[in-house]
Amino acid sequence: MSTNGPAISFSGLGTGIDTASIVQALMRLERAPIDRVERDKRALQQKQGVVQELNGLLTKLRDAAAKLYAPGALAAKQATSANAAVASASAGPQAAAGTYNVSVTALAQAHTMASATSPALTAGDTLDVTVGGETVSVTIQAGDDLQALAERINAQEGAGASASVVNDRLVLISGISGAAGAITVGGTAAAALGFTTTQAAQDAQATINGLAVTSSGNTIAGAINGVDLTLAGTGTTTVTVGADTAAIEKQVRDLVDAYNALVSNVNNATRYDAATRTAGTLQGDQTVTALGAQARAIAGSAVAGLGGAYDSLSQIGITSSRDGTLTLDSARFQAALAADPDAVRAVLGRDDGSGTVDAGDGIARRLQAFAESFSSDVLSSRLTGYTASLARMDDKIAGLEALMVIKEERLRAQFAAMERAVFQFQSQGADLAARLGALGLN
Repeated sequence: MSTNGPAISFSGLGTGIDTASIVQALMRLERAPIDRVERDKRALQQKQGVVQELNGLLTKLRDAAAKLYAPGALAAKQATSANAAVASASAGPQAAAGTYNVSVTALAQAHTMASATSPALTAGDTLDVTVGGETVSVTIQAGDDLQALAERINAQEGAGASASVVNDRLVLISGISGAAGAITVGGTAAAALGFTTTQAAQDAQATINGLAVTSSGNTIAGAINGVDLTLAGTGTTTVTVGADTAAIEKQVRDLVDAYNALVSNVNNATRYDAATRTAGTLQGDQTVTALGAQARAIAGSAVAGLGGAYDSLSQIGITSSRDGTLTLDSARFQAALAADPDAVRAVLGRDDGSGTVDAGDGIARRLQAFAESFSSDVLSSRLTGYTASLARMDDKIAGLEALMVIKEERLRAQFAAMERAVFQFQSQGADLAARLGALGLN
């Protein structure tokens, strides 16, 4: 029986020399070219990681900037109710600003009917339930109780009402809120079940600034342009609709944060610290240096052709620091937004209609175009080059590793041959000494 496994090497048995250590030392010298390639590979991987991170930050800047000139950008509205127990409100960007007096006189209700207590069920009788013009019919089976009948109703496809058993009464609740959801019952079982209305079908009824509105549900949409009212109880309240300045500021702050993350990373990657004599991973990389410079140039420029009091980020409260990052002054921004919201939107998202993104376009629009272009045209190409270079390095390392195996095997064979030769010389010497001793010559 034979087994396959690594060869066992007994080093220095003939010479007393640790040939295994000598082979290892020689192989370390032979591996120097591999070590150099692996060092270059690690350095390139580090650059690749930094560029990948910069590319991701460019994408975040692009997306944050695009939101500032999308339809409805910087136009968020909010609606507040003085009495949420009567009604609450939510507003979309198209909501009409103003104050609205809301009076709720009735809430929408779903029609509810209940049978008599523990009514007799007769096998073969049918119950017809009609809601909104659609009728389902169930037949009472022998042995059915109210729970079984409720389950038969609920199993009917298209049933407009749900059934349950409460205090030994069969309860039907319309699935359609408001007056249009009234339930009618018929069939041979209806009389014996003895249904009565426990909650009438009813539309919500309210007035808004004296104008009557109704709804089948307790949400009234469109009575106030862009505003949804959710009714909670009868009574009166005042709903105020206006700009959601906090939401607008958050959109702008998201842009500032994305911009700062990019610029800070560019600074860290390209700086040289004289005190510690350490360089950033991409120190001296003109492409990445240009990335930061171009972003700062856009952020610090004015929007051509605007005129008026506001035509740059600094004038709406967004100022640049020495390191190129931006700071948003909330008080100044809110003051500009209150004074001239259209100008603030223009500074950030104006389209000058030229068909190209240029100095007449808003800063956010220009940052978006810059980020998109630099990512797709410059960094994408750089990352493709890194991937190709790393693949070539891997191929080179693999080839050199294969060569190392051959060289190590050759060295081991040479030392093994030396061991055998020394052993033979030693054996011959011992034999000669023994023969001489036998002759009395030693």
